[in-house]
Amino acid sequence: MATARVPRPEEAADVNPQTITVNSNVVPSTPACIIANGQQVTFVNSSGFSNLYFHFQPDADAVNGYSLFSDFSIASYNPPNNQVTQTPQVNNRTVNYAITVGNQTPTDYPYAIQVGAGPLYVHVWYANNEVNCYPSPAVIPVGGTLELYKNSNDTNSYPVTWPTPTNPFTPALTGADGLPHTENTGVNSYSYTAAKVGIGGGTGKGGGTVKIKGA
Repeated sequence: MATARVPRPEEAADVNPQTITVNSNVVPSTPACIIANGQQVTFVNSSGFSNLYFHFQPDADAVNGYSLFSDFSIASYNPPNNQVTQTPQVNNRTVNYAITVGNQTPTDYPYAIQVGAGPLYVHVWYANNEVNCYPSPAVIPVGGTLELYKNSNDTNSYPVTWPTPTNPFTPALTGADGLPHTENTGVNSYSYTAAKVGIGGGTGKGGGTVKIKGA
């Protein structure tokens, strides 16, 4: 069986846009996908609603604060006004996003777009006797990448454990090592525990959830 070739970043200008069509249940045809650096995305409103809004979760990389796309709306579902084409603003990033009818603030961002190698950045820090991880849930596509990172002035150690015996990443994600890790298990959802070692002889715990979704 022939293997589909992934286009190199410099070829992105010659790649057709990735099309994501939103149906009447306000669910995208591609819940999570990987596109080339620079490849455009065409969002199509086939929902029947005229006030469809796309909300992109702020990037968790506190150092750079990059965002792949700015929020937008599709005001009409009648062709040809029922689609908007966007170009990723940066390379090698992943964003989670939500779709709403009406411009309300979403409480969950259940969909993902990875551009190039990704990753999705998940920030880990300690506050109020608890380890915090943002975003959670974190959504990545099958075969996507995730990086757990901490601020450069954070000297804490945050070991991460997964449901035994599964660590859904290669190399195994065991802490905030500042490296991208590639998903290796397919569509699934995993809750993990992150700890801060050495609090009063014990451990301050927290954690989050990673959801792996297919195209």
